[in-house]
This record gives sequence, structure tokens and C-alpha cells, in this order.
Amino acid sequence: MLIAKEMARQLGLGENILLATNLPMLDKDGQPPRDLGKYIPYIMAADGFAQVFPEHKFLIVEALRRQGFSVGMTGDGVNDSPALKRADIGIAVEGATDAARAAADIVFTQPGLSTIVSAIEAARAICVRIKAFIIYRVACTLQIVTFFFIGA
Repeated sequence: MLIAKEMARQLGLGENILLATNLPMLDKDGQPPRDLGKYIPYIMAADGFAQVFPEHKFLIVEALRRQGFSVGMTGDGVNDSPALKRADIGIAVEGATDAARAAADIVFTQPGLSTIVSAIEAARAICVRIKAFIIYRVACTLQIVTFFFIGA
């Protein structure tokens, strides 16, 4: 717990690191509890969690998704795989286990999380190009249709 708080402080993530003892567990059938929504205030108040089990990670992701949030998850181990799979975007970092790589949507091949910034910049540039192309094609189609009707 102390290590998590100090790490979060140094990274500027906040110092409200909570223990996972107040988080729910999966039921006997391996399903999320029906009252998962009641844990949202606890999850939202935290800057991070310490001493979590893989099912806690999964349930945090699931609770946030049920509230309508888009959830991203990064991980590198087998214990992160269920949450990586359930998240809207799962990111396996460089050196991740095969299970984490299989569960993730994106696999980083370079160390560090700065690759996320590069990926977002590239994705935004691609979206701008697609939008420009669609506008161009619609304009060309309107031009052809207009000349067709004038000619007819």
C-alpha cells in the first residue's frame, strides 16, 4: 500500500490509493454481482487501488463499463488478461505474457507507455484524412449529379 501511494504521488496520479478489501468479488458462478453499481462511488473516488486480485481488476472495468464509461486497460501479465479482454481497449505493454497479448486489442512492441500518445496521434491523423476523403467524394458525386440533371 505504501509503495502504491508513493508511486502514485511521484507520477502525479493522486494519493487516494485504496485497498481492494471493499471491492466486490465474483459470485459462485464466476459472474459479477448484481449490485455492482453500488461500488461506483468507491471506484470513482479512488486514484488507484493496491493489493488487488485479477477479479478486482475485471470488476472495476466491468463496473465502469456498466456506467457508460469507455474503459482502457494496460497490463502485462496473465492476471491482467480478463480485464484486458473486457475493457473497451486492452493494451498489452512490451514484454507482456502470451495470455496478455492474446487478450489485448493493441500490443506495444516498444517499452514505455509513451507509445499510447503516438498511437492516438496517428489515429487522429487517419480520421482527419478519412473525413477529408469522404467530403471530397460527396462533393464529386454532387458535381456529377448536378451536371447530369443539367445535361438531361
